[in-house]
Amino acid sequence: MFSTGPDQIVERKAFFGSMVFETAKKDNGALGITTGVDNPVPLIVLFLVLTAFLTVTQAIYRGLKQRREQLLSASGR
Repeated sequence: MFSTGPDQIVERKAFFGSMVFETAKKDNGALGITTGVDNPVPLIVLFLVLTAFLTVTQAIYRGLKQRREQLLSASGR
């Protein structure tokens, strides 16, 4: 992803075009890398999906934990 081609400037996009990586070979032979966000929509969607998934997982965990406590108290422990 960070290698330069024959034209010396390479621009790559990742994660559905939301992140941009640009490499350019400098005069002294070093490789200059520039990164940025081109389209924030996929990043926002990922954040919302992960937040929803973690919220549902936490709700299920709490419900199972509460049910376990009910069963333990009903059995006399």
